[in-house]
Amino acid sequence: SRCRRHGGQGRIGRCGRVQRLRHRCRDLLADAEADTDPGAESGEVNIIAYAGVWQEQYEAAVLTPFKAKYPKIKINYVSKRSSAEMLSTLQGQKAAPATDVSIMDISVSESGNTQGLFDKVDAAKVANLANVDKQFLNKDGYGPAVMVDAIGLIYDSTVVTPAPTSWNVLWDKQYAGKVNVVAPPSLLGISLTAITATMQGEDYTKSIDKATVRLKELAPSIASFAPNPDEYQSIITGQTALGLGQNGRGQFYSDQSQGKMKVAFPSEGTVYQTNTVNLVKGAPNAAAAQTFINYALSGEAQSAFAAKLFYAPTVTNATLSAEVKKRVVPTDGSLKIIPLDVAFLAANRDKWTDVWKREIIAAK
Repeated sequence: SRCRRHGGQGRIGRCGRVQRLRHRCRDLLADAEADTDPGAESGEVNIIAYAGVWQEQYEAAVLTPFKAKYPKIKINYVSKRSSAEMLSTLQGQKAAPATDVSIMDISVSESGNTQGLFDKVDAAKVANLANVDKQFLNKDGYGPAVMVDAIGLIYDSTVVTPAPTSWNVLWDKQYAGKVNVVAPPSLLGISLTAITATMQGEDYTKSIDKATVRLKELAPSIASFAPNPDEYQSIITGQTALGLGQNGRGQFYSDQSQGKMKVAFPSEGTVYQTNTVNLVKGAPNAAAAQTFINYALSGEAQSAFAAKLFYAPTVTNATLSAEVKKRVVPTDGSLKIIPLDVAFLAANRDKWTDVWKREIIAAK
């Protein structure tokens, strides 16, 4: 057929090219508008992350400001108590992912990386990746650390006096039946295993035999291996007097309890608890997911969350008040840290969990 506008055979090719050029210009204009106007981006993001106070404070500090900046992107949030539960959910979705982004502990996300559950993060699409401190980047390009905390000794300051300075206080007979420890696969139980092995002069990557013997001695003193509703409320309500917890939440609950529950870092050292932000492989909303990840890695988002729940930022352009700086975990080497081999723990978490079930919990 002929092109009526240009008349004659062969002119249709020119018309087709003109129309394609117009469409291309329209698309480029739309892209440019989206770049200059974040509110023009649309879609939805399905996020799986922590429940409870973490969810409440992340909603206030990060999700609500994100929604204000990107009003056309809908956030669907699924909460889980632990990273292990998140991993299980993602494993069940592997054939048909329904989640876009996961925020979870680094030792668990490493398992997800090796299982092919997560995609590498494209720096061209997540510009704020450039602001992440190099120590918090994944060497293979997967999701970087988005916040850092550490495991602390949480205690009832009205019962445990003076303030404890050693992990050995957990074994003190005067607190028998008043100790809570969340067993593996929780990071708290995993961390206590690594800390105990180190205290026993044992390299946990080679053996945890000595640590197991020592933890079996502790078992009869433990009131609960799954404190309800959680390890912090267990102490605040007087069910227990000692336990393990994360510094950030511990600081939050210390304020909530008017200082009844406090957090200490024992002299033997502790371990970092690092959360990564991860792009699910085959995410149904990858573009919007990367927009969210980029925002989660902004100085704005990380500064706000640090002020709310006392997690240390991983980006170099975050700004914290003097008061918040005193309460977040230092990442400058001033806190004695027992290194956790993330790849090793990812491969051995199930084995350690089994040891706890068969030997340590059974010793109670």
